[in-house]
Amino acid sequence: PNFVMYSGANSPDMIPVSNFIQLQDLQGGEIVGIETIMSDIVVFMTNGIFRLNVPTDDPSNWSLIEAHPNIGCLHDRGIAKAPNGIYFCGRSDVFFLDSGFQVTPISGPIKTEYQTKSTTLTGDSTLNLFYDVKYNRLYMNYTPGTITTMYVFDVVRGIWYQDAYRGVTAGINHFTKDNLNKTIFIDKTTNSTIQYAEGSNYLDSNTVDKNVLISIKTGKQIFNTLDKKTIVRRVNTIIDNGGGSATLDLDVITDNGTVSKDSYLDGTQSTRIASRGKFVQIEINNDGDDSADNFSYEINHVDVEYE
Repeated sequence: PNFVMYSGANSPDMIPVSNFIQLQDLQGGEIVGIETIMSDIVVFMTNGIFRLNVPTDDPSNWSLIEAHPNIGCLHDRGIAKAPNGIYFCGRSDVFFLDSGFQVTPISGPIKTEYQTKSTTLTGDSTLNLFYDVKYNRLYMNYTPGTITTMYVFDVVRGIWYQDAYRGVTAGINHFTKDNLNKTIFIDKTTNSTIQYAEGSNYLDSNTVDKNVLISIKTGKQIFNTLDKKTIVRRVNTIIDNGGGSATLDLDVITDNGTVSKDSYLDGTQSTRIASRGKFVQIEINNDGDDSADNFSYEINHVDVEYE
C-alpha cells in the first residue's frame, strides 16, 4: 500500500528488490492512484501527494519528495487527468494540481455540499470525477440511485452547475469516452447500459422506453447581501427546441419559493416573474413530457433582470 515499484530494463516481468520505492508518509495512509505530469510521476495517497522524478536515461537516479503533506485523495476514481494538470477529490475540496505542482481548490461554490458527501463516503462509487476533453469540463457525480446528481465544472468560465439524470437510470457507475472524445457513462442497471452524457437516449438497451429525463440547475446567485431581498423581474431565455414541441420547463427558485412555467420554453422569450428573494436559481428540465427526449435542445442564453 505504500510502495512504488519498477521493473528492470527490458525485463517487465522482473522487479528487483532495489527497485522498490517506499513512500514514508508520517500521517500514514496508502496509495490510491498514480498519474503523470510532464516528466514527473504523481503518487496520490490518502493523506499526502508525492512527486517522483524518474530520469528516462537512468531510472535508478529517481528522487522523491512529499509535495503536499496535508492534502490527500479519496480514491482512484476521484482522479481525472486533463491536458494542463490533474483534478482530484480530497476530503475538503476538489483540487487542481498544475504542471508546477501547485494545488488549487476549485469547489468553493459547492463546498458545503461537497464536504457533506466526501465525509460520509461508503464506497468509491459514490463520488467520481471525469474530465470531458471535447467540451473542456469536469463531471463529478454522486447519489447513485434512480436520480443521479452531477456537478459539472466549466473549466473555461470557472463555474459549477448541476445536471440531474433521472427516470430510467439507476445511477452512473463509470465514465469513459468514445473515439470522437464524446463523454459516455455506464448505467448501474442489472444489465449495464451505456449513454452519451450529451444525448438523451441509450446507446444500447433492451428496454422499450429509452428516454432519459434531464434537469439542469444553476448555482445560487446572491443578489446583494443576505440581509436584503431583491425583486426578480424577468428571466430572458433563448432556446432551440431542435424541431420538437415546446416541452421544456422553467423553474425560477428563490428563498421565497418557486415560480414554475411547465411545457413552456420555446425560442426567444422574456418571462415576467415578480418574485422577491435574497438569491435566485434557474432550473430548466424536460420533466413535463417524455417525448421531449426525442429532440436535441440547446440552451443558448439565460439572464435575469432584478432590482
